[in-house]
Amino acid sequence: MKKRFILPICLSLASAPLMAQIAYVLPMLPESVRPAYALQVSTTKTTHLIFPHEIRYADLGSKEIAGEAVEKAGNVFRLKAVGHNPMMETNLTVVTADGRLFSFMVAYKESPDALTYDLTRMLLDGSVSKAAKLGSGSKARLADNLNRLGEQAMNSRRKIRHVGFKTQGMNLYLKNLLYKDDVMYLVLGLENTSKLDYDIDYLRTYVTQMKRVGESSATQDVPVDPIKVFDESEGVVSRRDHLTKVIALDRLTLEKDRRLVVQVGEESGGRQLTISIGPEELATARPL
Repeated sequence: MKKRFILPICLSLASAPLMAQIAYVLPMLPESVRPAYALQVSTTKTTHLIFPHEIRYADLGSKEIAGEAVEKAGNVFRLKAVGHNPMMETNLTVVTADGRLFSFMVAYKESPDALTYDLTRMLLDGSVSKAAKLGSGSKARLADNLNRLGEQAMNSRRKIRHVGFKTQGMNLYLKNLLYKDDVMYLVLGLENTSKLDYDIDYLRTYVTQMKRVGESSATQDVPVDPIKVFDESEGVVSRRDHLTKVIALDRLTLEKDRRLVVQVGEESGGRQLTISIGPEELATARPL
């Protein structure tokens, strides 16, 4: 009986290196790699990072740097070198309340070129770079073109009436889905029928996928960074009032087991609003 197992075992051992190459050596696609920001720190000066939303998580790459969120300003992170010069380059990772992840490469410099980094402004500059998909020309003209299309989307008539979510007098609903070239515009309505104002803390977009793990199921969420949010300065839905917001995203399609989720959170409150947009809705997007 033992002889019958000699050949399969030999074949299995002989093919092991090949199987390892096939199963475990996979290339990283360029579009899956997110670049890191470059930071400089010193032992004698403190570097501050200003994020667009409250900081929920931070990881320091080594003990040669120390940092923390400022207690009375939850979106500000202070960072300083505590190691000796020269300090080996390390990294910092920060996740904010809207689900966005920021990655930094941190290097030592006795006198840093900058002591304050405003990530909000950097993201706005990035939206102009992404808007280059809309045509060619100067940054100012591209930004104007993006704003013009966003305004058109905001003033469009409601075409979708079956995607929405209500809780405690608040209603978040999808009004329209539009696109121009490679940019998609989600037109959202926020209606407040309660007696309390709704202060918007964050607006988050991500793609979620349901996976089976044995007998149970789990979800995997992948953040989707907006190109721009229109009427972003409007952060309060007054009682007995409503407002419209437009989210410009890279145009995408989804497989059947994936959904695009839009989530709005209330500042110092529990009225979290979430809507889910499936591939069938995305397929009905209308041209601008």
